[in-house]
Amino acid sequence: MKLVTLLGFAAAAISTSGFLPQVTKGFVTRKMDDVALWQPILLTTGMTLWLIYGVLLAEMPIIIANSIAIAFNLIIIGQKLAYSVK
Repeated sequence: MKLVTLLGFAAAAISTSGFLPQVTKGFVTRKMDDVALWQPILLTTGMTLWLIYGVLLAEMPIIIANSIAIAFNLIIIGQKLAYSVK
C-alpha cells in the first residue's frame, strides 16, 4: 500500500472518530438539547458530496471515511429528533 494511501486512511480514522463521542453521549444521556439540528444536516450534505467525489475518483480513504461519518451524523440527527420530542 502506498504511503499516501496510508496517510489518507490515518486522516480518515482520526477525523471520523471525532463524531463518536457525540453519538455515545446521546445514547448514554438521551439528551441532545445542546446539539443544533442544522449542524449534522449540513455536515451530512457536505460529506455526501465528498463521498460522491471519492467514488468518482475511486479513492477508498475518502469513500470509507465519509460513509462512516455520514452514518454517525445520521445517528446524531435521529437522536436529536427522538430525544428532543417532548
